[in-house]
Amino acid sequence: MRPKDKLEESLLLAREKGLEVVAASPLQVQSIDSTEGAAIIEFLKEGAAEAVVLTSTTGVEILDRIASQRGVKLASLLAGCSNIAIGPLTAKAMEDRGIRVDMVPEEHSSDGLVRQMGRHLAGKRVCLLRSSHGERSLFDGLVECGAKVTEKVLYRLVPDLGSPELKYLIDESMAGRVDAFAFTSSLSAETYITAAERSYPREKVIDMLNAHLVAAMGGPTRRKLEGMGIKVTVVPSSATFAAMLDGILYWMEGASRRPTGRP
Repeated sequence: MRPKDKLEESLLLAREKGLEVVAASPLQVQSIDSTEGAAIIEFLKEGAAEAVVLTSTTGVEILDRIASQRGVKLASLLAGCSNIAIGPLTAKAMEDRGIRVDMVPEEHSSDGLVRQMGRHLAGKRVCLLRSSHGERSLFDGLVECGAKVTEKVLYRLVPDLGSPELKYLIDESMAGRVDAFAFTSSLSAETYITAAERSYPREKVIDMLNAHLVAAMGGPTRRKLEGMGIKVTVVPSSATFAAMLDGILYWMEGASRRPTGRP
């Protein structure tokens, strides 16, 4: 389950790893309006942030588009800040646009960023540039470390419960034709369950998931799933889609070698 702008590359990556994929986009990406965008550019122009954190390639792309629409070069706009990318793909998207990347946490997740960089950001004015459903652990963790955090929403993630692809994925899942589930965010996990409840009793959906391999791309997604009563088997140390697929393959290959009847 991936946003539409990430679906094609995610399908390609999964197939390259030898996986057969049933895919859907449970979330629609909606950019902020021009007034909101102008306010973010002015905020950054004023030097209100000493450090900027970008948490997705989508966020980088949208921020670059907002800046370009106002005749501003994004690399110049962020030149006076410490620029932090949550992971290597976000860092590459920044570098492709000429933005200097100063820090990338070794553990590519909100929790990893706080653990590794939180104390270095204590007392600094930090701007989080991300989606409307960014993990609260990042904001709260940096505040607890003493950072002065401002959150700016670049885009909104809107559940698409009526997606025919999502309905097909759910029906295939309930029919027992899906072996492993890769949840990339807490919102996509919640959206999947909510959409499934339209056609099936919630307890049967939970039972089905617990009878199969469930992977979560990061601690917040794992906690959301476990809070809904779902057992999570795979959580990669690096919160990237590729690492999650590798974790699924590693677990499944290991399971195939285990003696029958043993865990």
